[in-house]
Amino acid sequence: MAAVSLYMGSGGKEIVPWREDFDAAKLEAQQAHRPMLLYFTASWCEPCQYMKGTTFASTAVKDSLANFVPVKLDIDRYKTLALQYGIETVPRFFVLDETGKITRDYDRAMTEDEFLAWIKKS
Repeated sequence: MAAVSLYMGSGGKEIVPWREDFDAAKLEAQQAHRPMLLYFTASWCEPCQYMKGTTFASTAVKDSLANFVPVKLDIDRYKTLALQYGIETVPRFFVLDETGKITRDYDRAMTEDEFLAWIKKS
């Protein structure tokens, strides 16, 4: 019998307007005087794929990021940046102020409600 993933059945469409160019997003955050949300992920990460179809398919989550510059970074593509931030597991989240200083971090998958509570503290 094949193993069944705990993360199957997410099914929604991700609607968060992620930026995928770190340098451009950093410049945007500086110019707009907004914090950045860094989301380190990977295509092979099951919890990340679950969040893509649930948490990041939520209008409330999308709206909660209106004052942020949200950046999604695949650790296989951005290996140097992942090492710089000490990424050992994904998903991993950081909130950076407009100067690039880390103000918050979180190191596991979140439901919609968990994410909303966490980002509200930022």
